[in-house]
Amino acid sequence: MPKGEFAFKLGRKAEEALKGTITGVSLRQNIDTLSSDGRGGFGSSLIFEELGIQYLGPFDGHDLPLLINLLQYAKQCEHPLVLHIVTEKGRGFEAARKWPEKFHGTGPYDVETGASQPKSAVATPTFSQVFGQAMVRLCQQDSKVVGITAAMPSGTGLKALEKAMPERYFDVGIAEEHAVIFAAGMATSGYHPVCAIYSTFLQRAFDCIIHDVALQNLPVVFCMDRAGLSANDGPTHHGLFDIAYSRCVPNIIAMSPKDEDELVDMMFTATQLNQPSFIRYPRGAGEGVEIKDKPSLLEVGKAEVLSDFDDKGSQKIAVFGLGPMVSLARKTTEALRESGFDTALINARFTKPIDKELTGSYGRGADLVITIEDHVLPGGYGSSVLEFFNEQRIQVPVLCIAWPDQFIEHASSVSELRERYGLTVEAIHRQVLRSFSQCSKSNLPELASVSE
Repeated sequence: MPKGEFAFKLGRKAEEALKGTITGVSLRQNIDTLSSDGRGGFGSSLIFEELGIQYLGPFDGHDLPLLINLLQYAKQCEHPLVLHIVTEKGRGFEAARKWPEKFHGTGPYDVETGASQPKSAVATPTFSQVFGQAMVRLCQQDSKVVGITAAMPSGTGLKALEKAMPERYFDVGIAEEHAVIFAAGMATSGYHPVCAIYSTFLQRAFDCIIHDVALQNLPVVFCMDRAGLSANDGPTHHGLFDIAYSRCVPNIIAMSPKDEDELVDMMFTATQLNQPSFIRYPRGAGEGVEIKDKPSLLEVGKAEVLSDFDDKGSQKIAVFGLGPMVSLARKTTEALRESGFDTALINARFTKPIDKELTGSYGRGADLVITIEDHVLPGGYGSSVLEFFNEQRIQVPVLCIAWPDQFIEHASSVSELRERYGLTVEAIHRQVLRSFSQCSKSNLPELASVSE
């Protein structure tokens, strides 16, 4: 390269570097100096300018007149523009400024101090809390396990790991795609990363799950908090689609615990696998069961029979509950048994692979199979059972209890929504009676009195 051309390019790069250090000035001071191309008087960013995009900022996002002027200017621009606006969480409420993460979403609190209302000393730990505590223990026992979150350390429970072992904790910010790719990179280096991301937010990284994790068959564990309903947060936070979007992906193992002890068992099992795994669990308190000192290694794809047929009823009904819906399945089984049906209760545990041997056995031996899940009907666990029965030519009616094919709205509680959409013992009982409607009326049991 001629020396003159080299010197010119070097000078140009130096000029761009200097421009890239300018942080911007007040729009009010420069609004009159805008040139026809909109560049006069503003700070520039080298990266954006190299892409042909005008950059303005950073500006105070709490200066409303300034913000209005900026947006008015941006509106009349006919070229790409980046406005860099800096805001601070909690303006107008000092407690929210002091504890921004807490006030991202909070329960009842003292409006004067911002302090949360004291919780009962005997309150049942949430699934998120159990997950966080289990992560600390797993990391203490296995040097290859690490925890990753996408800006939700408290919501997912990983705050416990951050405090106990900060060197094993990673927060990538609100960037779920990066969290998944980062986990994939760590897995290629011999680590066993655990990605704790809300079910609804993991959807953002679906492409990364397929191409960066599953296609490479990497041992990344996805712990999907808020699977099922998040009633107070509404349709943006309901985790009702993860079974469908995970079970269609090759190489993965997917499971759902019936209680907090089984959650710890599944976490331990997942860290022993050499392939991608998904664990879905709900928001809120667990079942209040005692957690074992040492977790158990679960057999992949193996369901659990909680109660079998007793050959005393008129018709046999096999009830498969998944995850936290095992509780509803148990109450349903008891009510049906009181009404004269011969019932069996199965904890499905796995959505991929399902327990084909056990599912087939009950499908062939029952007059009706019921699946109950905290997921939308299309593509869920019930769909996988129907597909399997069709494949095996097992001819048994299947009643799939799940959420309808629509976005579920806000509510004050999960129970309110279950009542509204028929995910209750009484509603399931009525559907069972309709399923046996071809029988003579004298053979149909009456609805038992049930309290949920």
